[in-house]
Amino acid sequence: MPKRSSNRNALTLMVGTLGSRVSGFLRQSLLTQLFDKQITDAFFVALRVPNLFRELLAEGALTNSFIPIYKSLDKKEARRLASALLAILLIANGLLLLLAYFAAPFIVDLLLAKGGNVDRDLTITLTRIVFPFLMAVSLSAWAMGILNAEEEFFAPAWAPVALNLVAIILMLLYPQSTTILAWGFVLGGVVQLLVQLPALFQGNYVAAIRGVWHPQLGAVLLLMVPFAVTTSGRQVLNVVTTNILDTLPQGSVTGFQNADLFLSLALGLFGVSPALAYYSRLSGTIKEAPESFADILLNGLKFISFLSAPAGLLLMLLASPAVETVFNWFTLLGRDGADPATLSASVQALFPLGLAIWPLGLNNLLIRSFYVRQRVRTPIVLTFIFLSLQGLLYYLLTPFLGIAGLSLATAVVAWLQLFTMLILVGRREGLDLPAFMRHGLKILFALAVAALLSWGLLSFLPLAQTWLMNLTRVILGALCLYLVYLAMALWLKLPELAQLSQRFRKR
Repeated sequence: MPKRSSNRNALTLMVGTLGSRVSGFLRQSLLTQLFDKQITDAFFVALRVPNLFRELLAEGALTNSFIPIYKSLDKKEARRLASALLAILLIANGLLLLLAYFAAPFIVDLLLAKGGNVDRDLTITLTRIVFPFLMAVSLSAWAMGILNAEEEFFAPAWAPVALNLVAIILMLLYPQSTTILAWGFVLGGVVQLLVQLPALFQGNYVAAIRGVWHPQLGAVLLLMVPFAVTTSGRQVLNVVTTNILDTLPQGSVTGFQNADLFLSLALGLFGVSPALAYYSRLSGTIKEAPESFADILLNGLKFISFLSAPAGLLLMLLASPAVETVFNWFTLLGRDGADPATLSASVQALFPLGLAIWPLGLNNLLIRSFYVRQRVRTPIVLTFIFLSLQGLLYYLLTPFLGIAGLSLATAVVAWLQLFTMLILVGRREGLDLPAFMRHGLKILFALAVAALLSWGLLSFLPLAQTWLMNLTRVILGALCLYLVYLAMALWLKLPELAQLSQRFRKR
């Protein structure tokens, strides 16, 4: 069976990611407007506890370390490896679940600042309820890793929608129940796994569990070591972030989470999804056509640049009306919307994050080029350097800029990491960096023209006083920016526009 192109796989992931992010926005919007900011702040801190381990046992480490080894094996051995890994995950998650229940007060005290504004007792209760979410998403990521390795992208791309829908339904049925809110995320994680099982069984990708070991499982675990190390660094940074947010006014934790949702939408759609598609193809290229590695990587970087750069600009241009549109629509129903303090914190955090979309999208693919070749030392060193710098900038910028300082630090470090990795990967892989830079300059020129005309259009519109006026600004601003950007891309003869058009026609 012929393989689909990386761009078409990327589009499949992007469409699924769009569905996931849109439903995620609805889930977050309901949560922000149905619950008091004291509850939402405590809930998001509690959710950080399983997320401390999620990157290691779920999407990040598991997917990136598993795919290269899985694809190097024949079908029978790949199935045995997947089953052995499932057994390991069940044991590890079970032990962590038991530990987290008893250690919840200690973990929460690590996350919260002394005398902070988040309710400690409520956070501990919610942590104990929501922690099984880790096992659900860990097993879901295991299924996702297998299907991505087989280039079966549809089910894993749409599975997160199931999680969001379950959480949404339970919030609507029990709008004031804090415990049901937490259980909704756990049940949603289970459903996210279940909807991927038909694709796994139909493809016959998994064998029955016959033990907890496979000869190649050691290679997977070894490749996970750098992820374990770098994940530890990122989780230390998450602890620092939560501590700082706890010292800011109430609503800051929720506001930062709201802004991060916009970042996740843009980055997931225009950065992570294309990077995953190209990562799977690069893993196969190592074995089948190593001479084409650099060309595929360069095409991936250009494709991600073309998609992610305007998305970042859009977040900056429309930060305020976008937040009002997504998180304050209850006013249309004659009800109170989100707390004004939460909305203000969301806007302040969102604007600087727009600067981070482009470099973070490229970094997602560049760092995977190391893992494809099972070279782990450089990513570890780079991650620790830039995480340390980011933490330092948090402390330096937040006293002056408040919550916006956290976002600005993220953007500054993302750009510094991008320039560093371009140099390192360019030298190692023989990338045509001058061609990539010329491509980037064309995108910058197109963005400048699009930004100028979009800002001019918005300046003629009356200041938004209602939800409908905010929605109008979002729609007109986005349409103007993308129409001008695409027109400039056509004039500048950027090849990605033709590739997108061709792929959509084929679909």
